[in-house]
Amino acid sequence: MLAALATALEMTCAAAQQSSPVAATAPAFKLLRYDEDYSYLQDPARRSDFWDPVKYIPISASGWFISLGGEVRERFEDYTAANFGVPGKQGDSYLLHRALLHADLHAGEFVRGFVQLGNQLAPGKDNAAPPYSDRLDVQQAFVDVRFPLKERVADDPFLRIGRQEMAFGAQRLISIRDAPNVRRAFDGARLGGTVDRVRVDAFATRPVQLRDGVFDDRPNHAQGFWGAYATVADSLIPHSGFDLYYLGFENDHALFSTGTGGERRHSIGARVFGRHGDWDWDWETLGQFGSFSQRQIRAWGFSTDTGYTLAAYDWKPRGGVKATMGSGDRNPHDGTLGTYDGLFPKLAYFNQAGLIGASNVIDIQPSLTLHPAPALKLTLACDFIWRATTHDAVYTSVGIPIAGTAGHPGQYSSSQFSVDAAWQVDRHIFFNAGLVYMDISKALSTVGGHNTTFTYIAASYTF
Repeated sequence: MLAALATALEMTCAAAQQSSPVAATAPAFKLLRYDEDYSYLQDPARRSDFWDPVKYIPISASGWFISLGGEVRERFEDYTAANFGVPGKQGDSYLLHRALLHADLHAGEFVRGFVQLGNQLAPGKDNAAPPYSDRLDVQQAFVDVRFPLKERVADDPFLRIGRQEMAFGAQRLISIRDAPNVRRAFDGARLGGTVDRVRVDAFATRPVQLRDGVFDDRPNHAQGFWGAYATVADSLIPHSGFDLYYLGFENDHALFSTGTGGERRHSIGARVFGRHGDWDWDWETLGQFGSFSQRQIRAWGFSTDTGYTLAAYDWKPRGGVKATMGSGDRNPHDGTLGTYDGLFPKLAYFNQAGLIGASNVIDIQPSLTLHPAPALKLTLACDFIWRATTHDAVYTSVGIPIAGTAGHPGQYSSSQFSVDAAWQVDRHIFFNAGLVYMDISKALSTVGGHNTTFTYIAASYTF
């Protein structure tokens, strides 16, 4: 049956590629839409896609042009017990609707303005608050100014001011938060550029505080986020790139298992990633220090993702193992907070259900990825999750401690089994679906948690 399905999908994808020259000429859409460059479309001979007339609209003889684009995504989700059913078992089934539309103005070679509007709705969802619902607002709005250097470099330095999305590295600490409806954005300034093989970005921002009305989102003045992130594309480590970063974060209303208070946290970390032959790897580690209320912060975390692909075989199977550890607070009375803070991570950190985060956690996740057809990917994975210390709580993906779990005996938190399918039908159309089953520990069941099944199916059209 699987072989028949794979054959059918291969025939469908081949037919789509033969019927459209776009597959061979037009670039794929990017995660951050402002990274796309359609200046090549000033050559009419290179226009092959239905949307090309709005991707490059010349407005002056001096090289000014506008590019329009957008995305519509519909996603259905179902939890048999939302938030593990704490408190009280309660299922939740709902639709997530997201529509994004942007305009990208290039005013010559060195000035650029980008505006993106978003409409996000969550019909049927219990307590449909942000980041699930935001009826109409500015998702991004910024101005770039480039500073040309005398010598030609890979990417001239630029200054970006305004509301913007950011994603760095493997998105373990700074992500766009794509799984829920409203993608994450920041208000502030960013200075970046690439010289030789080194890309450097420095930024000072405030996270956008979402509200579900119309044009009512504001910068969150209770939080600040700043830092510098450098990437060496070809480092001294063979076949590897290398990231080095400093991230600063302050939060006037931080919440941990020991209580609430003001948090000022500094993170210094490094990441090594690469591929050689059939092996691939992505390893990251960091240390955190600072203060929380009257306590000192001493926390740390690391994450690894290592895989081996049998590229010569059908379906190109990749076996992989992820390992993650985020420190917990071993002694709530010693004047030190040891809980790792994931800052702004992907909410689907371990899987699409996104119920447990990387604070006070030890996680091992073996996985198998298959490609039955060139455009189809299947991933099977299982997570085995423990707390780093029982003196600290089980934390959700947004870093909120689950009440009653701190101090409860038993390090084991849950086992989570997931199956995901992703099908890139063509350049514009994408489908994905999956299922996650979570078998919880006594520490969670004692406070009212339940074993949970999560299912989702989504379709998107991008232009």
